[in-house]
Amino acid sequence: MEPTISEFTIMFSIATIGMLVLAIAIVFFVLFYQRKMLENKLKQHRIEAEYKQKMLQAALESQENERKRLAADLHDGIGAMLSTIRLRLGTLARTEGAPKENIDQTNTMLDDTINSVRRLSRDLLPSTLQKFGISHAIKELCEQNTLVSGLPILFSEKGTPQEKQPRDQLMIFRIVQELINNSMKHAQPTVIQVALDWERNFKLLVTDDGSGFLVDEVNQSSKGLGMFNMENRARLLNANLSFHPIQPKGTLAKLEIV
Repeated sequence: MEPTISEFTIMFSIATIGMLVLAIAIVFFVLFYQRKMLENKLKQHRIEAEYKQKMLQAALESQENERKRLAADLHDGIGAMLSTIRLRLGTLARTEGAPKENIDQTNTMLDDTINSVRRLSRDLLPSTLQKFGISHAIKELCEQNTLVSGLPILFSEKGTPQEKQPRDQLMIFRIVQELINNSMKHAQPTVIQVALDWERNFKLLVTDDGSGFLVDEVNQSSKGLGMFNMENRARLLNANLSFHPIQPKGTLAKLEIV
């Protein structure tokens, strides 16, 4: 017995609905599969980013540990020996018949060496940063570099200083240290200005009137170790580090923690 038209219509409708359900199921399966693939890819990227961040932090911490070791060696080892020599020279100077002029010259050279060792030790491990915080440490850094180089390095601050983690303070200090050193070494400025802005988001501004080397260096495909370390520290701070030319000459380096 052949199926009637109504039975055929019902069978066709059931088949159509079945095909639609199957198509919808396939679409949902594809969407679910793509979503799982995207989630796995994002998870993998997040794991890789966290791993890179941990490796970067470990590398910078290793650098700081080495700085601490060198600072301790300079202070406790070489510094102590130089101070002992200074005392012995003082004793020798009081000896009858001693060549006073030669001893005075040696004392001067020794004092200069002791001061250089102390300055190196202080740069490697800034005790002011640990005791008084980032503002005092950067101000002292500017004053010391001005005293040694004769180049005016002016410090200013706006707003109320906010408390920051010791790790973040040290990274900010190292960035300032590197920016000042780079400017003094390469840009031949007549003045450097370092400004901290605590209003709203934290900003660090380092400005010089030199030749603008920093902008050129940033645009190069090959960057120096100092620039590489500054960028890595900015990344760990979740900060943006940028460089801008100043007219008629000079460079503005800006570190902003958003």
